Amino acid sequence: MNPVSKFTPKIRREKTALSNSDLSKKKQDTVQVFCRLRPLNDDEESSCIKLLSPTVLSLTTPAQSRAIRKEIQCTFKHIFTGYASQNEVFEHVAYPLLDNLLKGKNGLLFTYGVTGSGKTYTLTGNHANPGIMPKCIHTIFNSISEFQAPKYVIKPDRMNGFEIQSDGEVAQDKWNELKSTSKTPLRNKKVNKDKTYINDGIKIIDVNQNNLYSVFVSYNEIYNNIVYDLLDESKTLESKILREDSQKNMYVNGVVETEVKSAEEAFELFNIGQKRKRMGNTILNSVSSRSHSIFNIRVVQFQQVAHNDEGHQMIPDTNLLKVAQLSLVDLAGSERTNRTKNTGQLLKEASQINKSLMSLRTCLEVLRKNQMTNSNEPVPYRDSKLTLLLKNFFEGEGSVAMIVCVNPSVEDFEENLQVMNFAETTKNVQIAASESRYNTPHKKTICKRTATPNVCKSKGSFTFGPKLPKDIKINFSNPEESQIALENLASILKIRIQKTRDFSEQPENNFRKRLIEVEKENILINSDIKSVKTQLRKEKLKSTNVEAKLGDMEVYNRDLIGKNKELQNEIMSLRNIIAEKDLKINKNIVEKEKTEQKMALRAEKMTHELDAKLRRQREHLQAAMKAKENKIQKVREILDKELTPPDIEEKEPLQEYDPQQTPKQQPQQARRNGAATTPAVRRRRSRSAGDVWLEHNSVKPVPLGTVLQPSMKKRKSVTKLSKASDITNPKQSKYCLIAQEQDLEGELETKVYKGDILPTCGGGAQVIFNDVEKLRQESPTATK
Repeated sequence: MNPVSKFTPKIRREKTALSNSDLSKKKQDTVQVFCRLRPLNDDEESSCIKLLSPTVLSLTTPAQSRAIRKEIQCTFKHIFTGYASQNEVFEHVAYPLLDNLLKGKNGLLFTYGVTGSGKTYTLTGNHANPGIMPKCIHTIFNSISEFQAPKYVIKPDRMNGFEIQSDGEVAQDKWNELKSTSKTPLRNKKVNKDKTYINDGIKIIDVNQNNLYSVFVSYNEIYNNIVYDLLDESKTLESKILREDSQKNMYVNGVVETEVKSAEEAFELFNIGQKRKRMGNTILNSVSSRSHSIFNIRVVQFQQVAHNDEGHQMIPDTNLLKVAQLSLVDLAGSERTNRTKNTGQLLKEASQINKSLMSLRTCLEVLRKNQMTNSNEPVPYRDSKLTLLLKNFFEGEGSVAMIVCVNPSVEDFEENLQVMNFAETTKNVQIAASESRYNTPHKKTICKRTATPNVCKSKGSFTFGPKLPKDIKINFSNPEESQIALENLASILKIRIQKTRDFSEQPENNFRKRLIEVEKENILINSDIKSVKTQLRKEKLKSTNVEAKLGDMEVYNRDLIGKNKELQNEIMSLRNIIAEKDLKINKNIVEKEKTEQKMALRAEKMTHELDAKLRRQREHLQAAMKAKENKIQKVREILDKELTPPDIEEKEPLQEYDPQQTPKQQPQQARRNGAATTPAVRRRRSRSAGDVWLEHNSVKPVPLGTVLQPSMKKRKSVTKLSKASDITNPKQSKYCLIAQEQDLEGELETKVYKGDILPTCGGGAQVIFNDVEKLRQESPTATK
């Protein structure tokens, strides 16, 4: 093969479902669908499934379900109740597939159902009740135990085919096996009882006793849509790729396919794979399969050796290897997240399981649609590794049987409804009846008594003289004619005898020389053949290594392409996020500017409103103060009119003025002391002698120059009280507030509010007003 041709793209139409015309040419066969009901647990009292006949059951909607209450009937090839034994399931389902297997026909058996419905128990079983897989292995070796070919005579070619080895290759393989066992410690021949299965002694009756048989097993799993080899001896399982062989059949590239000579060897390999199989603990099942497992059994048969005239064993040149495969598939159970409550890795595994099962359903639905409508819609086998690996069986490369495992509990009603719909779709899919597969090895002849292949050439015997007549007719009714025929035969025999004697009388030395020359030529030819075989083996090994590396590079390239797409998608998502954030930032900036403008307008409006409100309050207070001043002025006028003569005034003691008492309270105090009820005259005088005044001028007053101008020797003048220290200064004891304003008539009026500065308990100070001095200037000529 030209290595460059491997990289040349080949455009080939994907083979789809068989059309009606193809099915009419071949014998039609449908997928055989069986059903097995799991027994109810003790805590499960009610069932949603009712058995109507050995092939029909009804599925009833439970009362607590929200779905419309209805009854659905489903038909199967056979229904196994919860009391059915493993032997009954094996005889109905697997025994016909084994019969076809030993006749050279392929077979596929897979179990389908929800988690915890009994799929693994149906296929594997236990020590006391073996499942389908152990019974198949026991039945095969019970049937061909006397007709097995010697080990290593048949060997896989690692391209989904087989070849016959020469005696040298067989000896080399045996030596390698002996050398590997000598390096490792001896294996314990006693197998654990829980790792073996009871042999029921079942056999296939009509086995071809003229053939020799070799059995090969392999064990694969599909986990998260990645294919792994469970019999690979490497420490970590490596992903495998699917390839297509010369007969357009899919196979796992580089899979370990081991020849077994007994059921115990097959069980040992199966147990090794079971330890590496991925299991998980969920709410519905404590030992739940997290992957699809595929256990393959391949039987290779060929005609027994014949004997030639010299008594040597040989295989005829026209002999063909008949290869048949039985695949036992344990599908992982479909799950619903709201029931299993899976999270993390278990949730990811459940997602991949449901996705691959959905791909299987989609492929079968498309197959059924193509057959019913006579269309040619492509079947999406490549959506999942599971469907791609099983593609050949659905396209007529073998018989297909499915066991639907069902838990009849009411809690599993919705899952069972989906399972029944899938079963109804599957049982109507038609496939072409399987035929025997042949693998044509190199034409070799088995020489010697060891029955191992070697290339031999048979030589005919030497003939001397004329040929003997093919038939001699003796006619007893005509003796003369018979006598003539006998005389002719006698003359021919005499001539042949004479020539044979002449040849035997040749010198022995000449014959020896010729024999030595022939032997030398034979030795040279054999050495050339060995060197060519060695070179061919090396080239074949190189080609195998190159193919393996090419496959690894393809997987690596595919992974890089996938990672590149993921990174590009992540970059696009990040760009989108950045663009969204930029838009949000710009939007926030615009909203912020609008908010600031609104706040500025609102603050300006509030400022105007507050100014207007303060102006109104000031005007109101001014009016109130003017009204009070008018009242005080009237009271003063009344008091001035009621003043007594000066002599009486001097005799009366002057009552001390208490600034904290009101004018009404002072006469009452005088009465309690026994004084006269005549009010005391208040003398106006300045109290500014010897005190430090705080003069507070809210406006710059107009100089008065009159007697009402307060005389303050020590004072501090301020126009605005901006800090607390202006009042709390301990040196200051008096406070004076000077204000000037126009009255209602337009005349200038000056008011001097006087008070004492008293310290408070909190360290501050308060002002108590005790005197008000007024100066009113009027023009004498002005008209009022």
